Amino acid sequence: MLKKLFRRITRYREQQNHPAQVGGIFERMSPEGVCGINPSMDREEIRGHLARLYKRYNSAAGSLDPELRHEAEMMLDCIVRCREKYIEKVF
Repeated sequence: MLKKLFRRITRYREQQNHPAQVGGIFERMSPEGVCGINPSMDREEIRGHLARLYKRYNSAAGSLDPELRHEAEMMLDCIVRCREKYIEKVF
């Protein structure tokens, strides 16, 4: 899981010239990039994708490993930001 996260982070950094700041291990990345949301996704695709991510990282947030728990909490913060921006906004 950490290898996938590392690959996602490094791949995203190569694609972005001036990404937004989030903080923590995801520093200099946007919540959309961290969550893997792209502009071609519609609202229902984003909702399903965020639900799967939430299920995965919510279970990791209760881990006894402090590093894993911290990463999961940062990811959950990004999921919440994306949900607020794309799902809960009024169209």
